[in-house]
Amino acid sequence: MDGRLFRFAARNLSNSCYNRSMLVTEKYKEKGCCELKKTKKIIVLVLAFAMILSLAACSKKPIDYKDFKDIMEDEFDFEVTKMSADKGVDKSYYAMDEDYEYTVTYTLFDDEEDAEEQIEDMIDEIEKDIKKDRFDGDFKKSGSGSYKKLVANGEDEDGNDIYIVVIRSKDMIITAMTDSTKKSDIKQIDDIIKKLGY
Repeated sequence: MDGRLFRFAARNLSNSCYNRSMLVTEKYKEKGCCELKKTKKIIVLVLAFAMILSLAACSKKPIDYKDFKDIMEDEFDFEVTKMSADKGVDKSYYAMDEDYEYTVTYTLFDDEEDAEEQIEDMIDEIEKDIKKDRFDGDFKKSGSGSYKKLVANGEDEDGNDIYIVVIRSKDMIITAMTDSTKKSDIKQIDDIIKKLGY
């Protein structure tokens, strides 16, 4: 092979290898850049989700009994009555509309453990009633930690309709119920719970 031809071939081979290595490097950079973009997106989504959860947790704080009373009287025109406090209960109220179709109770316990014990007893009773065919319908539980929500919608063993929502937030339990499963009555109970902040 002629010297000039050899140098030409070597230069072309060298340029070809350099171009290939640059192409591989660029593809690697692009891939790395995409991976970095994906990682950033995942981090942003995780942080946004954490923020939403913290905001949701903040909104599940117990309502003050004065606020409960004001909302029930002013927003729904219910009559609010103080009940005698049982053992482990600090304050207890019930509210009823003038037609006695809806009942809402507010109980503030001495501590969170008493409220937790009460809500667990409620869950056990409803689940026993379902197993023993004393309640026929839907029963849903949600929430975690110091917040729980129970919803029962169905019929008791005597054929009476019932819709009940129970909220536990820390040391407080709210119960809203009606002896109807009509959509309008369910909506009224749901509206009460929403107005109370849950």
